[in-house]
Amino acid sequence: MGKSLNVLMIGNSFSICVGKFLPQMVRCFPGNKLKLTSCYIGGCSFETHWNNFLEAKNDPAFSPYHITIWDSTTLKKPVYKGNVNSLLKSEKYDIVTIQQASRFSVDYATYQPYADKLIAQIKKYQPQAEIVIQQTWSYRADAPFFRETGMDNEMMYQKLDEAYHAFAKDYGLRMIPTGYAVQISRKLSEKKFENYDWEILDTLQWPDLPRQAGDVVGNFRWRKNAEGEMIIYRDTNHLNMRGEYLQAALWCGFLYGIDPENISYVAPKIGKTDAAFLRKCAKTALLEFLQ
Repeated sequence: MGKSLNVLMIGNSFSICVGKFLPQMVRCFPGNKLKLTSCYIGGCSFETHWNNFLEAKNDPAFSPYHITIWDSTTLKKPVYKGNVNSLLKSEKYDIVTIQQASRFSVDYATYQPYADKLIAQIKKYQPQAEIVIQQTWSYRADAPFFRETGMDNEMMYQKLDEAYHAFAKDYGLRMIPTGYAVQISRKLSEKKFENYDWEILDTLQWPDLPRQAGDVVGNFRWRKNAEGEMIIYRDTNHLNMRGEYLQAALWCGFLYGIDPENISYVAPKIGKTDAAFLRKCAKTALLEFLQ
């Protein structure tokens, strides 16, 4: 017998990306259905979520969020502007996911008191819903964040993992171990991401790019600047398409209690063998992660 879930994500760019492939994966299992609502502002922290909640309480028309809704049955994707308050009051959810902004995820002191207040409001309006934490991930090795902080991506993961576990323990919440799944994929990948001298970016000409195999985080691409010239755009923080597939497989396994290796959906631009590898990483993360 299948499971029908209504899930609300109060998050940022590290949550909305799961909607790219998750609905298609849910469709692989007859009887399973998903309505997935993303309440999104890029880089949104617990502090900003809470301040926005207070603003919308005073002004219901305040709409700083992009609201995206995926339906696994129709695969339609309505998008509009809104706020967390109206979503919490509009319908009943089975699960509400929350997470800290990635940059602040390494420091539990930044979570509070805002996460506490947000959780209280979720429980007030959605007493039947399970609140679940999505553990975010560490950046790719070439991220400017590491030059600024003296960390590397292993240290970043260790710190965010410690902070999220403390957070989960304080509230008795389960966690979707996306960050751990990313670490698993890095460990098991035959090809490892090779860092590079940043100065090489100034020497490359279109369409050449640095090597970027071996990580599910990060992406290089060429795009035009304001003057109409082609420049290299470097994203070292967000999941690339392989990472989005990994994240979706992990969520599918977590939400529905299924084996990610049984997911038959393969994204159009991901090879069959690579998709199997990513599903295996999702399964390993679910089996090994200590809640």
